[in-house]
Amino acid sequence: MNFSKPVYAIDILRRLFSNGRFWLLFLVTATFIAGWFMYEAMMAPRWMRDFGLDIANKARIISVKPGKTVFSSLRGRAEPKSYYICFADSARFEWNRVYFVGSGGQVTGLLSEMDWQSENLVELNRRMRLDDRYQLIAFENNGRIIEHGFYFTMWANISSLAADAGFSKADAVFLADSDGETYELRLANSVAGSVCGE
Repeated sequence: MNFSKPVYAIDILRRLFSNGRFWLLFLVTATFIAGWFMYEAMMAPRWMRDFGLDIANKARIISVKPGKTVFSSLRGRAEPKSYYICFADSARFEWNRVYFVGSGGQVTGLLSEMDWQSENLVELNRRMRLDDRYQLIAFENNGRIIEHGFYFTMWANISSLAADAGFSKADAVFLADSDGETYELRLANSVAGSVCGE
């Protein structure tokens, strides 16, 4: 070994940065990290994905246009054991009430008076007003909106669920119909408490 010339940290860094492999590794790592954060930000939350799957699995098929069925889940689907969609089964976290704002609707009344924490209601209402694909689902717990998300009309039309008072876990029981191209949700009226297994 040659100990006559000292090796300084700056020399090591120069060699490292002049090597193309470092930059390639840095670029791949940075892309992976940025991609992960973008994926997390754009991915629908678990409750929303579960709700969509429940709708697809339990929707009553009212008609199907031959060759027009866009939902692969409807093709050859077995009849569900129950048509009831128990929303609390999809949203498995603590909440008191759930509110739905349909296409073209606005966050108003009691819902707008709740503590939305850092959410900008003006911007949220602007988005709802400008694009009729936007629908909103908001969860309240002790006067605070603890979770909310846009539920697009291409997934299901939830406009008929818009109610100023929202729904408790026991009341949030729905039915869905599908023509093979769209899903329409409605409140399941006069439902026995045992349907949802609470």
